[in-house]
Amino acid sequence: MTHLTLTDKQRADYRDQGFLGPLPLMSVEEMTGLRPELEAVLGTVGLASAPSAEQTRGRLASLVEAKEGKNPVPAIESRHLDSPLVHRLCTHPSLLAVARALYGDDLLLWRSTFIAKASGGPEFRWHQDWGGVFSPGEEYGLEPPLHFTFWIAISDVTPEAGCLQFVPGVRAVLSAVPSDKSAARATMLVPDDFVEGRPIVPMPLRPGECVVFTDRALHSSGINQSGRTRLGLAVRLTLPSVQVRPHFPGHACQIVSGEDRVGLNQITQPPRDERSVTSR
Repeated sequence: MTHLTLTDKQRADYRDQGFLGPLPLMSVEEMTGLRPELEAVLGTVGLASAPSAEQTRGRLASLVEAKEGKNPVPAIESRHLDSPLVHRLCTHPSLLAVARALYGDDLLLWRSTFIAKASGGPEFRWHQDWGGVFSPGEEYGLEPPLHFTFWIAISDVTPEAGCLQFVPGVRAVLSAVPSDKSAARATMLVPDDFVEGRPIVPMPLRPGECVVFTDRALHSSGINQSGRTRLGLAVRLTLPSVQVRPHFPGHACQIVSGEDRVGLNQITQPPRDERSVTSR
């Protein structure tokens, strides 16, 4: 298998702009073939517990399609810990080749999130992923704050469906507290007027494509006006030198490349795939 490689220009563009894509992980046909199995995983629950309404407000889970009226977090959060299929997608050889080219050989998988935005689903306002969810005295996430995300398209993610969009070149942390005061545990939202007059780059993706971006990349997504569910998987990686604060019982990191030479984090093994035994 030929793995995806990056040119020096692509690596420089990632450093300058904060994101890089679209990048091909697999063919449209291959991802389309996997979609029913991935949707079957979404029909079950994993290890994550459902947060309270207060903990959900202002977070990504508040914008994700609910499952039979229930909080979606147990179905969408960190399913790589229990689903061999999700783990294989999070550790796709081309994804790891790109990650190594950008951050070196030693890598931890600390989180993954299915993002299923229903038809008519709302926008996700301009924000940064820096540090994880923020709440004074209740921070969880990473210390020091350093991670990067691969957003993998499972469905067709068009501008009409509310694809991701980025403001290129932002390196600063733009907000020390959530701008939405009603959401005590909100993502790092940025006032809309900060974006006025700045270039905006939409990132439509075909099934099997992805975009990789830094934790400080300023991004948003629009209303899903496609008439179909927009489905993706956000895969979040960090380095062994970063301490990950567990955000639900049973949460732990996985070594997906190289080794952990620091020993800061609880490490768990990939879920056992009964259908095949493979080695990397």
